[in-house]
Amino acid sequence: MTSASHTVPGPLEVDPAWKETSDYESAESEYSTASLSESIRAYRYENGRRYHAYKDGRYNLPNDEAEQERLDIPTWKALLNNNRLDIFHHIYLLMLDGKLFRAPVGDDVQRILDVGTGTGIWAIDVAEAHPTAEVVGTDLSPIQPSWVPPNVSFQIDDAESDWTFARKSFDLIHIRHLNGGIKDWGRLIRQAFDALKPGGWLDIEEYEFTLQSDDGTLSDESNLAKYYRLVNQAADLLAKAWLTSSFYLGLTLHKGQEFKIASSLDRFILDAGFDNVHHEEMKLPLGTWPAEKKQKEMGAFFLLTTENAYEAFGMAFFTRTLGMTIPEAQEVITAAKRESRSKKSHTYSTQHLYYAQRPLEKSGPEESGPV
Repeated sequence: MTSASHTVPGPLEVDPAWKETSDYESAESEYSTASLSESIRAYRYENGRRYHAYKDGRYNLPNDEAEQERLDIPTWKALLNNNRLDIFHHIYLLMLDGKLFRAPVGDDVQRILDVGTGTGIWAIDVAEAHPTAEVVGTDLSPIQPSWVPPNVSFQIDDAESDWTFARKSFDLIHIRHLNGGIKDWGRLIRQAFDALKPGGWLDIEEYEFTLQSDDGTLSDESNLAKYYRLVNQAADLLAKAWLTSSFYLGLTLHKGQEFKIASSLDRFILDAGFDNVHHEEMKLPLGTWPAEKKQKEMGAFFLLTTENAYEAFGMAFFTRTLGMTIPEAQEVITAAKRESRSKKSHTYSTQHLYYAQRPLEKSGPEESGPV
């Protein structure tokens, strides 16, 4: 019998000692960013931003230095020795109390796959935590570092293409922040199911691309609400266009590439055949307004990453999909960026964390072909 659970958090408490010394707080005054080395690969440039060249147009976020700086920055504690961590990776370490994943994988894990590895920081950290395991990271762009633990390898690959990994070959498959870049989540999760060993675990961390407030301090008329509304509108248009073309081709596929999908991935996980499905929602505050210390630190890092994220997400969606001019898009982005630093709103993004297990098999021959 399939089991499933869903946990929802309560309201976040506002720090009563949080003084409004000015209307806006600044991430730049407390943090500094560091860029990765200049890549010698060929990339496509658009609106002054660089995008990946492999399967051009599949992913709407850029992969240039500004985006990599958004992903890789020094943390507070690491500033002293110049260590660099992925900013959202660090946020998730805070959120998960230092854990790299929530799935109850044993110490004898042998093979781990990180789908959409990005800068590769999660794959590197998990390889160091499990030195006897083989860790593979896949991504559309070759932006990972070359100096990595010996048990890590990176491959340029499209997660939505047919997987070439052997069936039943991984103990853990990790997926993080592919929201908005996947057209068919059902197929992706089915391929993950096929690639997992019986008893293996799938671990997913995704986000809702919208902001909320528990105390009504975010209005529907705000610049932030307008920005998120337009981005989701563009993502929905892309999803509908793909779904329509799929219909005329005679395909029966799930709708995807919409940011709203993050809250309902459990249906794809259950449909694929997983058991022990767990879904937990966690709140990620924007800014340092929460009373709780860990939430305050998470909010500071989230505020920092939004400094570049609004342009990284918005420019491609607004110009490619909504037909805005560059000045029109920039006006929306600038207004949202400024309002994100306002001390008058207590906003947060909801993160959706899933983990699920491929059921054990009683008997039967092992399959060794590709997924």
